[in-house]
Amino acid sequence: MLGHEILLRHKKTILLLLLLAAICNVVIYLYIMERKAQTTTITTAVATTIPREQESEISQLADNLILSGLGAMGRPARGSWTKAQLLAMESSERETGYNAWLSERISPERSLHDMRHRSCKKLKYPMEKLASISVIITQYNEQPSLLLRTLSSLINRTPSKLLREIILVDDGSDQEYGNLTHILQDNFKDLLIQLRNPKQLGLMQARLTGARKSQGDVLVFLDAHVEVTRGWLPPLLAPLLQNNKTCTTPVVDTIDYENFAYRRGKPSRGFFDWNFNYVQLPLLKEELRALPAPHDNPIMNGGLFAIDRRWFFELGGYDEGLRIWGAEQFELSLKIWLCGGRILEVPCSRVGHLYRNSSFHAQYKKSDSGIKAVSRNCRRVAEVWLDEYKDKLYANMPHLTHVKVGSLTKQKALRTRLHCKPFKWFLDHLASDFLEAYPLEEPVDYAFGAVQSLAASNLCLERNKSAAHPQLLPCDEDLMYPKLQQKWTLSHFRDLHSSSYCLELQKRDPRAEVFLWQCHHHAGNQFWSYDSNTKQLINGQSKSQQRCLEAEVEERRVVANICDSKNQRQQWKFGYVDETRLEDFWKNVPDQM
Repeated sequence: MLGHEILLRHKKTILLLLLLAAICNVVIYLYIMERKAQTTTITTAVATTIPREQESEISQLADNLILSGLGAMGRPARGSWTKAQLLAMESSERETGYNAWLSERISPERSLHDMRHRSCKKLKYPMEKLASISVIITQYNEQPSLLLRTLSSLINRTPSKLLREIILVDDGSDQEYGNLTHILQDNFKDLLIQLRNPKQLGLMQARLTGARKSQGDVLVFLDAHVEVTRGWLPPLLAPLLQNNKTCTTPVVDTIDYENFAYRRGKPSRGFFDWNFNYVQLPLLKEELRALPAPHDNPIMNGGLFAIDRRWFFELGGYDEGLRIWGAEQFELSLKIWLCGGRILEVPCSRVGHLYRNSSFHAQYKKSDSGIKAVSRNCRRVAEVWLDEYKDKLYANMPHLTHVKVGSLTKQKALRTRLHCKPFKWFLDHLASDFLEAYPLEEPVDYAFGAVQSLAASNLCLERNKSAAHPQLLPCDEDLMYPKLQQKWTLSHFRDLHSSSYCLELQKRDPRAEVFLWQCHHHAGNQFWSYDSNTKQLINGQSKSQQRCLEAEVEERRVVANICDSKNQRQQWKFGYVDETRLEDFWKNVPDQM
């Protein structure tokens, strides 16, 4: 009996080992097949019917892509890079704002996870009733690898019966990328229409160029550096069946500019603050409970949206007086809402967007041409759409009152013709929590003026015009009302900002970098307090996570370190501190353990 049990046990062990071996063989086989499929996909993506004179160029591009097989399923594209390769990555990121070297080595048809909520996958749409679309994409000096991934994702993940055409508008690019035009046409055939402006007209005018050539019932505007995901389109089109004056936006996910990892975004509601910065607010409680149902989106981010073509042109499209880039999403969003339409964010539709690093964006936004364009655009929107509330904007941005904006007659006539509502209607119906976060009458701030280092009293914190990090530079003569670059405010939002840029701590490492980042006014990594006894500027609400701003005098920079009240490098003096107000700083602030 005992021998029989031992024999039976041995048989079970052998069967288990055989089963494990079979599973391993299947896994290895699937892996090999996936790699072969990736190689075949990459090769066919760049070499269909190519003229002989382009063969060597395309062959080189294919070789670069085939070598890596990186980024599959939206995972970070990582490898064992040589020193020369790392230097090439750094150089490309300085030039483009993202890792262009790595981008060229990722498949133009890389796979992505299905990012949708499980409930979204069960929804059925009346495909026979959904409108055909014209996708409008504008580009200016865009890298070919990004364009290929954008276009490939569209072709592969969009129902062919709905995709009438893709219109790609080159807005006067001044960089040449070989035979890119022929490469795109050979790969995407008659589905792709390529247009070119003889000179750069700007985002809005380039989009209008494409829209005027379109034939689809619905216009879908996309940036040139996106990747659409599975099932992205039907949820965007379905709400238009109920009301053709509805504009829809997807949830915008993030493609990492360093390693191209695809990261899920959260549903949110867009607004602008009283400095005309685009901000995001969380969903209302009833909207959270209804997820993943579509919800009102007061101000869209402007890069990705769908709108009925006739309705778009009935609204006048974009204001033709807007220049280059900036505030166009405010203008179109307000026009839609106030003139009888609606904007919905649709969580069942997800599109990944590559955002360039902050220093690259800052170069344009702070350049003379960028400042002039954005300022002009902001004032045009304020004068046409904000009514008496424009005075609130001008109080925060007095320079706008000196900006020439050209004629507004056409835009004001359009508002009258469409019987558009006043801006107060927008605030009353869509901005209850917005006005709590951004009140018309703002509370008094805790401190303002120059932030002077007590370790080197001649040095003050300064927001450099184009840098991603603050610096220590010679103090202005007037510490209470210094020059704009040295004027800091410890605001009622409990952040430390200069203009619309806040000090932000992204890591808690020793000598952690301190960044200049767009203020979001939601505490977190932008939460700062000031201890008037120890003279320390402290980041973080939780005491266990708090770090103090520290001067590195010799390097003329600041870092964040574990707080030490005896460390003079962590001691700072404001131009003015409201001591009475500061006594109530921690009132109603959670999580101080």
